[in-house]
Amino acid sequence: MLKKIKYISVLLAGVVGLTACEKVIDVKLDNAVSQLVIEGNMTNQQGQQVVKISKSVPYTDLNTYPPVGGAVVSVSDDQGHSWSFSETAPGTYTFSSLKGETGRSYTLKVTANNQVYTASSVMPVAVGIDSLDVKVFNFGGDDQKQAQVHYKDPAGVANQYRFVMKVNGVQSKQVYAENDRLTDGNNVPSVLFYTGNNKDQDQLRTGDVVEVEMQCIDKNIFLYWFTLSQQSQNGPGGGTTPGNPPSNINNNALGYFSAHTVSKKQMTVK
Repeated sequence: MLKKIKYISVLLAGVVGLTACEKVIDVKLDNAVSQLVIEGNMTNQQGQQVVKISKSVPYTDLNTYPPVGGAVVSVSDDQGHSWSFSETAPGTYTFSSLKGETGRSYTLKVTANNQVYTASSVMPVAVGIDSLDVKVFNFGGDDQKQAQVHYKDPAGVANQYRFVMKVNGVQSKQVYAENDRLTDGNNVPSVLFYTGNNKDQDQLRTGDVVEVEMQCIDKNIFLYWFTLSQQSQNGPGGGTTPGNPPSNINNNALGYFSAHTVSKKQMTVK
């Protein structure tokens, strides 16, 4: 007991000493050099294909990424076809009507600030959503509703998937990525846990309109999204220390170029 009292006394004396010190300590935070950020998508849906280019900002700044204009952007495939994209808004480059094909390899080329950036992605075979429903979990006596996607995974083929969920038109901030390492050839029910846009909403409500987009992605893109999902940890408990996910774009650019298939379904929560 005497030892404990002596320890507390020493600790309090140290705290008093620290609070008496009025010297201001100027902590210098090194901000990372700004990098090019590319977000490019080529889908199997006939329509506009989009590549967005911006610059990263220091972590002390607001999350507003300056668009990069004046770049030269093109996409080509392994059959010798090439498409030049036009800048339709600051930092946004589009091709008005184009449809990717499964099994083809697509290469993005971006020339910006006298530097050339390239990335390649193979569009996998399409796997579609069979259905959506609601799975009810019971936590502490309370029922919680979550969206569940059902699909049939092709047997004997390595498949990777990303899901994008919108609730009442607002995209969930959660990152959903999975592969078929344990589900090859199975009918797969996959729960997309929803945490809402604030800490008070961690489930779906009756009347919510849920739209799910299922993307079949290649291995490099899966690694990108899976790394992000591990950092965000879909659900309570936090995640790992944030870092830049592995990009498939060269020359130290951030972001990704993904050639993927798309399947969408919508439901109203009951």
